[in-house]
Amino acid sequence: MDQDRYIDGTGRLDLSGIDWNAARCVGLTDDERFVLSYFADIESQTIAYLRDLLLMKDALAPRTMAFLTVWNYEEFFHGRALTRLLAECGDRPGEHRVADVRAHARISERVQAFGANLLSRVFRDSFPAVYYCWGAINELTTLQGYEALGAATRNPALAELCRRIAKQERRHFAWYFNSARELLRASPTARRLARTLLRLAWSPVGAGVKTDREVARLVRSLFPGSQAASLSATIDRRVDALPGLADLALMTRYLGRLSTAPC
Repeated sequence: MDQDRYIDGTGRLDLSGIDWNAARCVGLTDDERFVLSYFADIESQTIAYLRDLLLMKDALAPRTMAFLTVWNYEEFFHGRALTRLLAECGDRPGEHRVADVRAHARISERVQAFGANLLSRVFRDSFPAVYYCWGAINELTTLQGYEALGAATRNPALAELCRRIAKQERRHFAWYFNSARELLRASPTARRLARTLLRLAWSPVGAGVKTDREVARLVRSLFPGSQAASLSATIDRRVDALPGLADLALMTRYLGRLSTAPC
């Protein structure tokens, strides 16, 4: 894998030319405020996910260390930009918002983090494939969310911001996806481990610190009606393309459970 293609051109999200006056004039819908707050909260948690990733043996590989560094840096500025847009439109988050969000991490996420730490020590060579699969799915879902939000909004600043963030998220997805594919191709153990853990424990990005009601509202806001089925088909098709992961239907099964969650 050509590592340089994922590193060259990275950096802080460019906010030059964003029309903040237009953002204030047009404003945000209630759903847009909710989605942006959700996204900003999750982007701000990247440092916690990085902490877990650094426990892996593969994190010390030069190519992995380089990507994780720029990934965390770029995601931080995504959250910062979204928070600024919210503030420009009248919503200023509390001073301790990041800590408050982390404090509400669900027990399931804490258990998963503990289990991942343990498994990463037992399956030192195989477990990174699980993390990279997980990361690829979540980055693709996030990318789809930004594209949907940018296409639907009447706020020109939000549309442009989504376009710029999506460009970086697309590169993040590609690194995770291609890294997972390399490890899965090379190891039958990695394929079995990834398939088992994804089937048993996977949930979309944010589900660990947000309630089922909040996740359901996010999906319904970004992907109303038949668009949710299109999202699940896109995600599941890409997962199917990874060695050993065909027919998992992760997103389809999750959205099926979510459809019964209260509005």
